[in-house]
Amino acid sequence: MFPTPVEEIIGYTFKNRVLLEQAITHTSFFNERKQTRKSDNEKLEYLGDAILNCIISIILFNKYKDRHEGFLSNARSCLVRRDTLTEIAKKLELGKHLNYGNGDNGVPEESKVLSNMFEALIGAIYLDGGFNKTRGVINRLFKSYFTDERLSEKSPKNTLQEYTQKKWGMLPKYKFVRRVKDGFTVNVYLGNGYKAKGHGKTKKEAEQKAARAMLDLLNVR
Repeated sequence: MFPTPVEEIIGYTFKNRVLLEQAITHTSFFNERKQTRKSDNEKLEYLGDAILNCIISIILFNKYKDRHEGFLSNARSCLVRRDTLTEIAKKLELGKHLNYGNGDNGVPEESKVLSNMFEALIGAIYLDGGFNKTRGVINRLFKSYFTDERLSEKSPKNTLQEYTQKKWGMLPKYKFVRRVKDGFTVNVYLGNGYKAKGHGKTKKEAEQKAARAMLDLLNVR
């Protein structure tokens, strides 16, 4: 059985290619064709997100035994955030192989579609090949990202906290607003009246998005 283009890209051949097909199929694919919704990649994305966080945590723990918890937490955030996953997906040109319903326009460049596809593939690999195979794939795909420069990038929350402490002597406060179908909404407040909102798949991601929005509001880069 010859590998498909996606299998060649990720360096893994599926025993059950139904899982692969599910991982690369967005729900819009069925909506555009007015077909009954079959198996798309949303549930695999959910699983892949959890597996990716777990394996990245283990890799960092073993690779940086002399680093403190703060470094490891920030490093994991840098690696599993949407921007990084989208960047990897673009480098691998995974979007060319996504079943996506958008007419002739293709996959939107700046969207969560590619990062979701990446997570779905991780979930599919885990179900098909198990933990160790998935860890091997993640090690290969993230190899160039395990550098001190990359892992030391400050998250928006850290940047905002340092800025507000230095400028006004205050800390930002985050408040969970509501949960919606595709994630969470969080507000961030400053004691001087500034307020910004963020939305993400998890509360942590929503907080980072809110912090980024606040930094944009304050014109901090």
